[in-house]
Amino acid sequence: MLVWLLTLLVGCSQPGMVTPVREHQATPAELAEQALSQAAGSITPERQLLQLTAAELFYRAGKPQQALNTLQIIDSSGLPDDRYGDFILLFAELTLANEAFFETRDLLTNSRMTAIIYRLPLEQQTRWLQMRGDLFSLLGEDENSIRAYATLANLVDNKNTRQEVHEKLWQVLTHLSGPHLSSLLEFETDTTLLGWYNLVNVLRNSQGDVNQQLSQLEQWRTRWPTHPAVVDPPASLLALQQIANSLPESIAVLLPFEGSLAQAGKAIRSGFLAAWYEAYGYAAKAPVIRFYDTAGATDIATLYQQATTEGAQLVIGPVQRETVEQLIQLTELPVPVIALNYLENAALPIPDNFYQFGLSVSDEARQIADRAWVEGQRTALTVTPNSGWGDRALTAFRERWLEHGGTLVEAPAYGTAQSDFAPLLRPTLHITQSEERKTRLQRLLGKSLNFTPRRRQDLDMVFMVAYPDQARQIKPTLDFLFASDLQIYSTSQLYTGVQDPGRNRDLESIRFSAMPWTLPGAGHEKLQPAQDLQPIYRHLFALGIDAYHLHQGLPQMLLLPEIKLSGSTGTLQLDKRKHAIMREQPWAEFRGGRVKQAQQLKLN
Repeated sequence: MLVWLLTLLVGCSQPGMVTPVREHQATPAELAEQALSQAAGSITPERQLLQLTAAELFYRAGKPQQALNTLQIIDSSGLPDDRYGDFILLFAELTLANEAFFETRDLLTNSRMTAIIYRLPLEQQTRWLQMRGDLFSLLGEDENSIRAYATLANLVDNKNTRQEVHEKLWQVLTHLSGPHLSSLLEFETDTTLLGWYNLVNVLRNSQGDVNQQLSQLEQWRTRWPTHPAVVDPPASLLALQQIANSLPESIAVLLPFEGSLAQAGKAIRSGFLAAWYEAYGYAAKAPVIRFYDTAGATDIATLYQQATTEGAQLVIGPVQRETVEQLIQLTELPVPVIALNYLENAALPIPDNFYQFGLSVSDEARQIADRAWVEGQRTALTVTPNSGWGDRALTAFRERWLEHGGTLVEAPAYGTAQSDFAPLLRPTLHITQSEERKTRLQRLLGKSLNFTPRRRQDLDMVFMVAYPDQARQIKPTLDFLFASDLQIYSTSQLYTGVQDPGRNRDLESIRFSAMPWTLPGAGHEKLQPAQDLQPIYRHLFALGIDAYHLHQGLPQMLLLPEIKLSGSTGTLQLDKRKHAIMREQPWAEFRGGRVKQAQQLKLN
């Protein structure tokens, strides 16, 4: 395309191209207008070629909307194959920039483009494959993304570029669910892809112990000596060797075991120890763990000093937000800290060696806003509780939704003991106004009317924050108030891993941000909370599992900030600017009273 444009700008005249005016150096935008003017008086195929040239010039001039408008009027059937490739790739690039992801998908899976792509120049092939890999990954079409990246890696000449593609491919592989990976291992016929699937499978089976993963990796290399992952391994695999000999041998865990947060602390400890015992079971080696009770500590800094004096090479905790804020007041943290909560005040200076990790409903709310926007929702109704975590979720969703450009309709916050949601939702949905109009008409006409109330028609979706018992009241109320067609999105508090088909039929079609450990086939059967553990604490058990695994995961993240690691609470990645380990959660939905994995969108 660049050669075409440069030739155009110096004034070469060919069919379907524009001759610039002689009086001055025409700008790309002026040339684009000239091309459109000439197209208006031309016939096929010159008209389409001139229109496409105009679109390319508008794009070069920094006018993407005009470029998109021009592409939309082109009858592309008359374009020759090479220019058709330019048309599809530019069109896809512009729709992707506009976040019209499903329109982009239609373009990149176009039957003509798919048929001709490998007859087109290599530059067009690589752009097409790169966009397909990225887009399919974002839309959760993991198998298609993996195939695109694998083909792309085979086309590129540069070793560094090929390794970067392999890293992207590897990150998609690590997101595969257990059942999906099992199916791919059973039915894949392409040997290169089969090698990738075997690799991610053997490393997943030893997740939690870097030394065990290295042993499995070496055995895999012996079986697949010429595989692309041996020749140009993903950077995250190379990182395993670099961190294996620098892992902490003694860990201090600061948790509350008395008072109001005692049950939370004990749930985290149970998950932490479950992961420790599993690692020790298959490696006969694990770090020494010492627990410290923060409930009675008047000065968290003193407890930190005690832990480090007693040999801790890593400190995990505390949980209470106020104690986390106390800890960062220290001018130095000679031993790294992974706090199990996030700082509320983002402006507070964060010392080196301090990292935040936890279960943030705010992060989930932002991810829901991102997903709903990608899926084409634009006007959201919010239904949230009158509580601290409800306020945090609403604030985060509101900020991200308005940032996208969406419209928000906020229902009044409900009380945590509320059981009848009709009085709260009826006015917000304008059912009350509809009924009042009926009453006025009956008075005016002096007779009864057949009448079905109508809700407001400007809503696309519902953002709901609720525990299961409340959600089982809210969803039927929305259905009763003529809002059954609205897609409901919710947070992970909606489901704590216990299938209850009878009661969960009231949650039908709700889509929610799920904890991986709760999904069928996604979690390790040995790392599950006790069935009698109260629902409010079950996610904290999973937090304990991930807290243990982070003693190995954090060094990998520090070495490679782009790396993403699969955890029980989500896919984990380090945000170095915030000194925070962020979670990206998978998606699920209720179908027939059961939880099913939903299409996964990669939004980060």
